Amino acid sequence: MVNASKELDVLRGFIDFINRQVGVYCDCLSGFSGNKARIERQIPRVRRPTSRRIEDGQPVIVWSSVEDPKSPDILHHRITRSEDFIAANAEAGFNEQQICWSIIVFLFTRWDEDIRPQIAAIRGVTANDVKVDALGDLRILRNSIVHNQGIISLTDHKKLKRMAILFAPNAPISPDHDEMHKIFVFIKQAVAELILDHTGHLPGAPKASDLVDVAIQNVRHKTPGNRYGFWTVGIKF
Repeated sequence: MVNASKELDVLRGFIDFINRQVGVYCDCLSGFSGNKARIERQIPRVRRPTSRRIEDGQPVIVWSSVEDPKSPDILHHRITRSEDFIAANAEAGFNEQQICWSIIVFLFTRWDEDIRPQIAAIRGVTANDVKVDALGDLRILRNSIVHNQGIISLTDHKKLKRMAILFAPNAPISPDHDEMHKIFVFIKQAVAELILDHTGHLPGAPKASDLVDVAIQNVRHKTPGNRYGFWTVGIKF
């Protein structure tokens, strides 16, 4: 069980990293929603119609702003149409898509370049020998994002083993909130599979596919002349 303990040490760091990505994702959604609400409230304050006329049977409205962009106390973060800004910050808009893409790429990179080699070294195998379906799916998504403009091809979609239900072939990878949550669950189930590699054969061991969350804690007890520790694994169904 020495190797199992070493793996749990590595996997605890990975679980902590995944949870931080969940936090970043939720915080970003709150920020996007706040941006959208602020601009929607600001539009009536800074713009007003100054003339209306009919041209070729269509109404033409001229809008003026009460704020002068040439004024020295006006600072431009960027210049964009308010409608485009609102659309980008809307639910499932461009900004949410970008943060989803970033997290998918970031999670796979952490797994492939850091966690996976460590697990392989502990087990005495090559990194390619450490395989988990959901994390393999993450690789396919990452490659589609980086190399195919975020579109998953029919060929790559057929290779997905766990996450195929979340995406359509030959379509952009654009998960909504529920689908992104399912991606996080699939990744945590993958971590559970690695843990259960050592204990899954024992009576009463849970199935990784039934889990929705995993927590790993190193509990240390200290007594006079004695110091030892052990791992506890918390599993949520």
